[in-house]
Amino acid sequence: MRYQSLIPNRSLWLSVTLLIVASFIIAGIRFGGLFPSLSSFAPNISVNYGYFVDSTNSHILGYVKESAIFRNIDDPKNIPWQLGNKSYWVKMDLENMAADHRHMSLYFDTPMIDRLNIYQYTPDGEEIRQWNLGDSVDLGYSQGNMPPSVRFTLDAFEQSTIYLHIYSTGIPVMPIWLMDAEEFNVLAQLIHTLWGGFIAIMILVAVYNLAVYVSLKERVYLVYAGYVLTAMVQLGAIHGFGIYLFPPVLQTFFSNNVVALTFGLFLLSLLFAHLYLRVHKVQSLLKQIVHYGIMVLLGLMLMSFALPEHISGTFLIAVQPVFYALIGLLIWRRWNVGGRWSGMFMFSWLPLIIAGLFPPLLVTGVIEYTLLSRYAFMLGTVLAVLCMALALAERFRHQREESVYQLTHDAISDMPNANVLRLEIESLIGKNVNFSLCCFQIARFSSLAPYMSDKEKRHLVGEVCSRLDIALDSDEVHVLEVGYRQSYRIASIKEGQFGFIVLSADEEKVQLLLSSVLDELDSYVELNNFAIRIQGSIGTSLHPKDGNRTDVLFNKALQALTETSSSSKKVSAYDSLNNFNRTLNMSLVADLRKAIDNDELQLYHQPQIDLRTGSIHGSEVLLRWEHPKFGQVSPEVFVKLAEEVGMINDLTMWVIKRAFYQQSKLVELGFGRRLSINVSASDIAIPNLVDKVADIAHHYKVPTGTLSLELTESTMVSDYDRLNDVIEELSKHDIEVSIDDYGTGYSSLTYLSQLPFTELKIDRGFIQSLTSSPRQQNIVRATTEMAKSLGLMVVAEGVEDLETAVVLKRYGVDIAQGYHYSRPLSFSQYLLYLKRTVNQTPMPTKRSRRLGS
Repeated sequence: MRYQSLIPNRSLWLSVTLLIVASFIIAGIRFGGLFPSLSSFAPNISVNYGYFVDSTNSHILGYVKESAIFRNIDDPKNIPWQLGNKSYWVKMDLENMAADHRHMSLYFDTPMIDRLNIYQYTPDGEEIRQWNLGDSVDLGYSQGNMPPSVRFTLDAFEQSTIYLHIYSTGIPVMPIWLMDAEEFNVLAQLIHTLWGGFIAIMILVAVYNLAVYVSLKERVYLVYAGYVLTAMVQLGAIHGFGIYLFPPVLQTFFSNNVVALTFGLFLLSLLFAHLYLRVHKVQSLLKQIVHYGIMVLLGLMLMSFALPEHISGTFLIAVQPVFYALIGLLIWRRWNVGGRWSGMFMFSWLPLIIAGLFPPLLVTGVIEYTLLSRYAFMLGTVLAVLCMALALAERFRHQREESVYQLTHDAISDMPNANVLRLEIESLIGKNVNFSLCCFQIARFSSLAPYMSDKEKRHLVGEVCSRLDIALDSDEVHVLEVGYRQSYRIASIKEGQFGFIVLSADEEKVQLLLSSVLDELDSYVELNNFAIRIQGSIGTSLHPKDGNRTDVLFNKALQALTETSSSSKKVSAYDSLNNFNRTLNMSLVADLRKAIDNDELQLYHQPQIDLRTGSIHGSEVLLRWEHPKFGQVSPEVFVKLAEEVGMINDLTMWVIKRAFYQQSKLVELGFGRRLSINVSASDIAIPNLVDKVADIAHHYKVPTGTLSLELTESTMVSDYDRLNDVIEELSKHDIEVSIDDYGTGYSSLTYLSQLPFTELKIDRGFIQSLTSSPRQQNIVRATTEMAKSLGLMVVAEGVEDLETAVVLKRYGVDIAQGYHYSRPLSFSQYLLYLKRTVNQTPMPTKRSRRLGS
């Protein structure tokens, strides 16, 4: 499967282009009637026109009114506008023939006229009002002047005279349209709509090409984006609507240098053709001609900034045919090299070539000045820009198809990847659709993958995807992508993990569907003469119940997936309560770090009683944490948390230091009992652990013979060699080592017989129901006898009544601890506990080592 472009072939490209052209034609026919008719005359208004040409630009209004000879004309279209440095005066004698008040508008298409001064007088020669329009520096247009017009009123049967003074160094052609104010408002709204669409199209095409340039780093896209933006600036200056895009000063500059902008358009067009047709790739006479043409256009553009507009405009009209001829030469000479690209390029230029004839014909008076002729070049530019954008899009498709495919598909499974899945999720969220995001994980894939070749991995993943896709062939499962021959409902998140969307947020319904999917998927795949069973688990999150953001739903679905690995469930929905507990635990990390650094933790002592003498043998230190906000935090919670975040070693070293400090105080007071400290498997890996423990004992002047470290059974299988070395080194410092919670972990006689332990501690689970369970009695008695045969002392924890203590003593257990004797005590309470039993003779803490040690 390959990524399907929106423009896959030339036929579709041509169809889209023809559709755009047809849409313009249909829209023109359909909405042409909405435009008010433009005329120099208005109903029930009598208008007489006359004009006077001031070739010297020296006559003032007073002279013109009194002495100028105006030539009467039937229509202002007959004014002989010419390029040149001259002024035109137009006189309008108006009379309202109706018996009602009239609101009128004079509409002038004058964005490039330097000055347009308008004076209104009564029949008696009294001035009524004056307006000043034009794009000169001291005037300039504002947004409110678009389109350029003036408004006035005529009472019933009122007469008025209006003088127009027009001056421009460039094109002086200016229509004069007399309209009702209401009709003009409709026209202004339609023209604004037209220009809004034009600007939107030009900016969109420019941004698109800039984005392609950033992606491909090909100059042809950058040049074309520059051409589109320059065309937008030029047409904005010609028609005046650039004021909506640029500050007035900048818009005035553009308006006064339209010819230079047009030369810039020619230059960019030639450079674009040069790059598009790859003329720059070959050394030829054509390449030199293009280079000279570019330099000539650049020179003419720079000259246009200094020359009067009517002179530079003459150069522009003369250069235009040569420019089109050069473009035609490029297409002809590079047709075979460019292939169909040349055809697309030529077709894209047709609208611009045709529309480009209108401005010079309009200036020279060959064609009539109408809205169609005025905006023909703009419409042609839009069509040319769209057609060329389509041509570039086709080119872009061929160059980027493979890159896009790699960005949106998994290399192993050829399925859509997580990027596609995220986009579909965002789309469904935007449409407010309820759905379930499901993450499927192949069972045991992470352990199998390192031992499979790429070919084997591809085969296994392909089989899983194929069977999963069949199992998900339901209208309830959202289609992520439509390929050439099939639809894809699953996406690859990473190796061994896939995602899909069920269009339902009903938990029971989704659970039933996913359970059936896993049942259908449970089968075998043949792989190099052996079969692998396909199984898996699924985690889900629901929208909108579990969130309204893609990343949140993804994270929650993956969190639910991790829950399946720690339970027998194959389908697990996100549990907000369980996540809240996890979040709460993680919020304790910073507080735990602070508690360790600031000594805010506490050590409690649970006395251990020698069953042979009844004396206090010692105590086991237990860690407690009084959180300032949550109160007592269970050690099972924060110790496990410390292990998960890598803080357990710091926590253990804090316990050892505090325990040794308290032991030093007990020794000073004459209570030299044994002290037991729990350590974890990760603590064994602390570099120079034994040396650190010995240094701390020496610092606090604690006899190492009074110390015992308790290790859980799981510690024995984590790193046997390291553990053996640590125990041997502890033995050299006379520090005892005990097996804690015996019977709950990885019990192995091999470890017991080979490692030099001195003590075995039976878990409370075997002790608490001892008196009522013959089976537990047999286990405890057998364990005790085995430990004795190995020369180990036996400790029982969880002793809660006298009857249990009697049974344990009868079995030969040495030490007992539990609520029957005492609850865990704070250090001060433990010290009082010791003082109350001072008359008891303590058991010597120095014991002979186990047999064979």
